[in-house]
Amino acid sequence: MARPRALSGADAPKEPHAVSLKVLRLARPSLSYQHPLPTSKTKISTKASLSYPSSDSDDQFILTPLLTLPPSFGSVYVGETFGCTLSANNEINDDNNDRLLTSVRIVAEMQTPSSVAALELEPPSDSASTDGLKIGESLQKIVRFDLKEEGNHILAVSVSYTETKIGSDSQAASGRVRTFRKLYQFVAQPCLSVRTKASELPPLEVDNKSLGPYGKTRLLRFALEAQLENVGEGAVVVKRSAAVPETPPGSECSKIWLTSGDGQQTKLNPKPPFQSKSLNWDMMNPDMSTRALPTLNPRDVLQVAFLVEQEEGQNEGLEALQKDLRRDGRATLGQLSIEWRGAMGDKGFLTTGNLMSRKRT
Repeated sequence: MARPRALSGADAPKEPHAVSLKVLRLARPSLSYQHPLPTSKTKISTKASLSYPSSDSDDQFILTPLLTLPPSFGSVYVGETFGCTLSANNEINDDNNDRLLTSVRIVAEMQTPSSVAALELEPPSDSASTDGLKIGESLQKIVRFDLKEEGNHILAVSVSYTETKIGSDSQAASGRVRTFRKLYQFVAQPCLSVRTKASELPPLEVDNKSLGPYGKTRLLRFALEAQLENVGEGAVVVKRSAAVPETPPGSECSKIWLTSGDGQQTKLNPKPPFQSKSLNWDMMNPDMSTRALPTLNPRDVLQVAFLVEQEEGQNEGLEALQKDLRRDGRATLGQLSIEWRGAMGDKGFLTTGNLMSRKRT
């Protein structure tokens, strides 16, 4: 008869962890909906179907003053800040309180399509990490991450703790360190789609005293046109003036890098020796109110334009510009920054790579 195989560590039954992990996305609430009854001569009041009946509200308006939490994880857009709360909970039963949990620690990292980044936890320290986690208590942390790339993202969370058993004589035995790791996957998708076209204008000739009384300098000029399309699921408000990257006509922007947009304005950041001028809605009224800013509903398109001119007397970047024109016949115009707000004030911001003019023929 064959000898039975000894059980390995992998075959042994796994003991459940005394700590559970809960992850909840942090998102802004939205206004709840109501479905008003049609106005009729019946005895049924039109307020009967309202979720928030009030004499000051419109009985036939679909939105209410009540806020509602997101029913699901929802969509995640590139350019926004993703935030979630991590909660490590002590799951020991009150009837079996012979175990003590100490040194509870949470570590999180974000795996993007191109890199892996360690995340900072808020608050940075907690008494549960040293004093222990009592029955029914939780260790909660908040993580935030600026989404800069499209595609799959994986939030990896590791929890470690020391479990010590208490004997019948109230003496603590040596503790053991236990750990587990969970992965949470989501997809970051674009909110704004950018299409552009750059056209070279006739150069501007100015007097150059260093070349004599008849010397002239030709300053390059370009017109940068763009279309911003809202490819998200909700309306967005584009803040201030907007400029857009250069790509071949009819093509998508080849690469967009996104960063945090605190305190930024939507504008074109020209590369020396160029300077830019907005030809958009803020050209005639730079102090326009927030209500006058363009609002893009899903699939709406906003047309914008900028005038890019070589600055007279600017020597910074002039040598690099001349080399680019001789080598590729193209000029680097600058970078585009776009900032927007969602329906509930969610902030989004993107910065493109260097924008190039059309190749000279």
